[in-house]
Amino acid sequence: MVRRRRPVAFARSGGLVEVRLGDEERDLVANLAGQFRSLLSEDAGPDQRRLYPTAYLDDPERDADYAALVHDDLLRSRLEAADVVSATVGNETLDPGELEQWMVVLNSLRLVIGTRLDISEADEFDPEAPDVAERSLLLWLGLLLEEAVEASLGFLR
Repeated sequence: MVRRRRPVAFARSGGLVEVRLGDEERDLVANLAGQFRSLLSEDAGPDQRRLYPTAYLDDPERDADYAALVHDDLLRSRLEAADVVSATVGNETLDPGELEQWMVVLNSLRLVIGTRLDISEADEFDPEAPDVAERSLLLWLGLLLEEAVEASLGFLR
């Protein structure tokens, strides 16, 4: 039996990364980047819990100081990343900096969706679960992130 390798979403091509997503996938990424940007514009809510984790579990005062120190920078960098993804989602290639911004958004989306689903690494995929669409999206984002990281490693070697 011959196993066909499924096409990858990102592939290094010289000093750039080729984006091999179809139109529907690009539309989905654009939509998700826009939703992510909207979510970040809201006050911190339960969906953002994993985006801004507690740094000092046993010291609320130090944790509040830490949050005050880093929150605005994290927010600004994530908003910039969402803007880059929205601006480049139709591109055939990405430069290493653009790919890095894609990775920020893909990972952040995974954290938000995982929080909404209240799942952990130990949870198994259940195709019969009522939230199978959201879980499938989470898996797809993980796959895209893995391939983006793999493509980016070539720039570090």
